[in-house]
Amino acid sequence: MDEAIRYPIKTPRDGDRLGPCVLAGPTCDSVDVMYEKQPYDLPVSLEIGDKLLIEGTGAYTATYSAVAFNGFPPLRTYHI
Repeated sequence: MDEAIRYPIKTPRDGDRLGPCVLAGPTCDSVDVMYEKQPYDLPVSLEIGDKLLIEGTGAYTATYSAVAFNGFPPLRTYHI
């Protein structure tokens, strides 16, 4: 919330030219948008379907995604 945390993000197109991006997820929820106020530089070559690795979100994300919000099934969690 409030864009206080800038998570490290890796993409399959790292190394390409960067540009400011707003990240939005599939739930149609106002908190499913990141970096709307302060865009995040990501490769402008990203395409629909490319997967992003958002590092360092930790247990908070596993807990938040376990509730089947808006009809989406809970995300599979991997512990390393």
